[in-house]
Amino acid sequence: MNRRNFLQSTLMMTGAMCLDLPAFASRVSALGQPNLRIGILSDVHIGSENTNTLQHALEYFRDQQVDGVLIAGDIADNGLEKQLQEMADAWYRVFPKDKAPDGHKVEKIFIYGNHDMHGYTWSDNKYGMKDDEFEKQAIGMHPAETWKRCFKEEYSPIYLKTVKGYHFVGAHWHDDNIPGLDTFLKEHEAELKGDKPFFYFQHPHPKNTCNGPWVWGQDDGSVTEILGNYPNAVAFSGHSHMPIGDDRDLWQGTFTSIGTASLSYMCLFGARENSQVDGGKDEPSQMKNISFNHLGKQGMLMKVYDDCITLERREFVYDENVGENWIIPVPFNKQNPLTFENRAKTAKVPEFGSSDKVTITRADGKDRYDKEENQITVHFPSVLKKIQGERAFDYEVQVEMRFVDVVTVSATKRVFSPGCFLGEDKDENEVTCVYSTRELPAGHEIRFAVRPCNCYSKKGAAIYSEWMVL
Repeated sequence: MNRRNFLQSTLMMTGAMCLDLPAFASRVSALGQPNLRIGILSDVHIGSENTNTLQHALEYFRDQQVDGVLIAGDIADNGLEKQLQEMADAWYRVFPKDKAPDGHKVEKIFIYGNHDMHGYTWSDNKYGMKDDEFEKQAIGMHPAETWKRCFKEEYSPIYLKTVKGYHFVGAHWHDDNIPGLDTFLKEHEAELKGDKPFFYFQHPHPKNTCNGPWVWGQDDGSVTEILGNYPNAVAFSGHSHMPIGDDRDLWQGTFTSIGTASLSYMCLFGARENSQVDGGKDEPSQMKNISFNHLGKQGMLMKVYDDCITLERREFVYDENVGENWIIPVPFNKQNPLTFENRAKTAKVPEFGSSDKVTITRADGKDRYDKEENQITVHFPSVLKKIQGERAFDYEVQVEMRFVDVVTVSATKRVFSPGCFLGEDKDENEVTCVYSTRELPAGHEIRFAVRPCNCYSKKGAAIYSEWMVL
């Protein structure tokens, strides 16, 4: 059996098409040297962040002998040339003259994001600069000239680079769509069509692809329609800052779409008691949004083989992987793609251990808006793959009310563990969910049921608190 047949048959047997199962991962590692290695980052936000983590990430990629580094936009937080130049300086410290230590060329595969193009317009503060100097510093006023000064290459709104025989199409920020993309791809169809993957990258997510319809930071949908004509396209995008520990950061339908997280700060899905939707209303009320405290700075290392693409998901503060490698078979299975629906069918369900318990404490505290509340805090352990065989994405916490012999659910919340965006070793602390006593039925017997969930909302068995009366 040749290696392509092995990969395809293994995927059919496991039904877990993109999970790094031990036997499958072992066989992939035995394939030999990859054809291509690419470091992948996004949302660096220099200005609000210094270049220390950026340089550290670039050094990691250098040590992994990458052939290029892809950055999917938002390099300069305030849209100023001096911030972009800091990125360029860090690059050339790590890759002098675009060279690795052994002399091979390392390609810059970068694009502008909305912060790069528009950041200078979002404040009346000119950062202490006079008008003429501020206008010179504003990238959006002269993007092409700035690009050439910083990165020593010509700028084009859409461009194609070829790295070791693989094509990369980069599209700089243009609000919620990419004018001219359809024409550009058709002009290069002879190079791009076929089973061999090519890589497309823009800043916002193509609509209704990675992280689904729920995530903020999507384009208007035109790119999704255009790339649907290229099933061998692998699109990378940032903007939403969603952690790559979520398997829904990888979507496959008419093409493949992958979220690139952020090297600056994370955002989490809303509707959880300790999260929020960026730019939306903070509907949960009792818990503060998770504080990242300069943690969770993430990126990926892509390796491309004849038969598959592997993606290492990495966090650059503790230098740990945040999940198993994604493995995408090549050529892509058009009849049975890695859709959320297909993967949900075989996704493992997280479960609590047999000795895990729910405990309850009651005390006065403050809600998200610093309002004084009498609160019930529900405590339970984090569910981790290394202990239970599958890691929980989040947790459902329900209030059950008993009246005679009937038990009903009176309230439901979802909550993230405090280290959900980090590697498992940094997510061992207990998880909590807070209810105000005014949210609970007074004078009735109640208990709390907690269920671990995977990212597709499949739920494990509940563990329960003792019955109590408020």
